[in-house]
Amino acid sequence: MEKRDIPFIQFQNIMKSFGKNNVLVGVSLDIPYGERFGIIGVSGSGKSTLLNILIGFIRADQGAVYYNMRDILREKKEVRRTFGFAAQDGSFYSDLTVMENLHYFGTLYGMSKVDIEKRARGLLALVGLTKAMGILGKNLSRGMQKRLDIACAMIHEPKVLILDEPTEDLDPILRKDILLLIKKINERGTTIIITSHLLSEIEVTCTKIAILHEGKIIETGTPADLKGRYYHNDEVHVETMPGNYEKIVKKMRKTYVEEVDLQENKMVIRTPNVDGVLHTLFKAVTASKEKIIDIDVRKPTLEEVFTALTRGKTV
Repeated sequence: MEKRDIPFIQFQNIMKSFGKNNVLVGVSLDIPYGERFGIIGVSGSGKSTLLNILIGFIRADQGAVYYNMRDILREKKEVRRTFGFAAQDGSFYSDLTVMENLHYFGTLYGMSKVDIEKRARGLLALVGLTKAMGILGKNLSRGMQKRLDIACAMIHEPKVLILDEPTEDLDPILRKDILLLIKKINERGTTIIITSHLLSEIEVTCTKIAILHEGKIIETGTPADLKGRYYHNDEVHVETMPGNYEKIVKKMRKTYVEEVDLQENKMVIRTPNVDGVLHTLFKAVTASKEKIIDIDVRKPTLEEVFTALTRGKTV
């Protein structure tokens, strides 16, 4: 039974090097029960290494990982029974059909044929592969292959599903389908851990996020917490015609303007006082003999927060 008042999964001071390359440098992280927990970082930041340590594929040089307060190195059978893992490069066998893949992975977990068959039918319905059960893995579309990967990782009804870059190389429509599937699986009670470099997807999918940078966790929180904690400004996006933005900026008072970003076809003003900036902006646009084509007020994105934090920028 899960102890929900304590960390469900806990990394304590994890160190890992490959030769002279220090990949993880004292990573400590708590993952609560029932979350859709995202781990983000640039390529090579150690995301996949951290997941492989969690599931026991790689052994840490130092530190410990706990699941329900039990050391996973001493509970390998429990981890194998409780965790499901869908690797970035895929885990299914291309020359087996969808159903044959599920039977194969089910036997790896020690399931009976009857249990596999019962579980597989419901699982195929969940991931939308019921009509594809007789198709070879190599003949599936890329999106269906991703669904099969997830199904294989879930055949034994894991309590924790680990997904390494689950939407990699998918088009926007297929990515949206996979993200909806992830939410559906989580709503059924499965804790999900996701790594991704697509921060816009992590922002709308995950309930909590950890930022991994230079081998360390530099921040954790909900997407809203992280944005509120590090960005106190709103953004005013303005497009004018003919678009002499430098002239507009010169005519605006500096009051309330924290930063101005002149982009290819628009101007972005970051400010703690939207009303004050809009009042000044309209006057400056009129004085510059410009015409407003589009104007929009937005909150900063997770990607902007991530970029600011990892570049050491003051926000």
